[in-house]
Amino acid sequence: MKTRRNQTIPPTRRLLAFVAGLALLLCALEFLVRHRAALFEGASHRALAKAAMSETHPRVDVLFLGTSRTQDGVSPALVTRALGELAPALEGFHGYNAAFTGSSLDALRSIAPRYQTRQGIGAVIIELSDPQISNDPSPWEQAGPTSVTFEDKLARQLRKLALIRYRTAFLTDNLGRLPALLLFAPSLGGWETRGVDQVASWLGRKEPAATDFDPRLWTPEVFTPSAPPRKLTAAHDIVATRLADLARSFMDHGIRVAFAVPPLTRRWQPAPERDEMRPLFSEVARRGGCEVWNYAALPLLDDFSRDSSHLNSRGRAHWSRALAQPIARLFEGR
Repeated sequence: MKTRRNQTIPPTRRLLAFVAGLALLLCALEFLVRHRAALFEGASHRALAKAAMSETHPRVDVLFLGTSRTQDGVSPALVTRALGELAPALEGFHGYNAAFTGSSLDALRSIAPRYQTRQGIGAVIIELSDPQISNDPSPWEQAGPTSVTFEDKLARQLRKLALIRYRTAFLTDNLGRLPALLLFAPSLGGWETRGVDQVASWLGRKEPAATDFDPRLWTPEVFTPSAPPRKLTAAHDIVATRLADLARSFMDHGIRVAFAVPPLTRRWQPAPERDEMRPLFSEVARRGGCEVWNYAALPLLDDFSRDSSHLNSRGRAHWSRALAQPIARLFEGR
């Protein structure tokens, strides 16, 4: 009985098939990245990721900006749910937490225009804390080559390809943001940094509201625009001016502004927000024409936090409920 001899594919055909398959894969990736360019751009930096996520939400009434203290400590859904209970006119409002780990004053000033030009934002609550004003800037924009060598011209042409332009999205440190951006973004409130929380929000599970809420424990020290002038250190004087300018840049777009100092546990020492930063809070309120809510002045119990400066889920529920009261006043103009 004769057996058929296997017909081998010539090496040239195998190479051509491989090249054709690779080209099809790259074309498909180019189409995907070009079609979702804003999200792939967002994967390259935490601030851009939060901005890209917010743009997938059809409506944002209350925006929160700041560092990981605000990111972990504020649930926009719980804030807006409480707003509806406090003021029926505010029922149905939507919030978004655009705070991110390592935020700096420079980063806030750079990302602010992305939110200022968005229609519908009624109020922005900006974190005012020692990390927020002390963190080093983390730039996400890189200047293109200024010389005119052949390599520079080639690089400029290649940047027209979305895969090349947003290539940093595929770096190991940034790749983890892509699932949240591509799959879960419209359902996220911005505080969800763990995959399990992102999936829970995507499935529509509501975070439980604060139980046994005691407003006496959560009434902040309030600095108002009518505060008398305070003398500041040279460094804080610059910060106060920059924060006031940031506040007024939002106000110029018809957006209400307030600053919030996140709560700290009793064991957090030293705590500049409780002592030497208070004149700064007063000057920011006076120069910016807006209130500063100092929650760091509260004797916060340790069972509200997961470490000295970050709230746990219980603390997040209670601070979110506490923030609803002054935010309601902000919208009501009181």
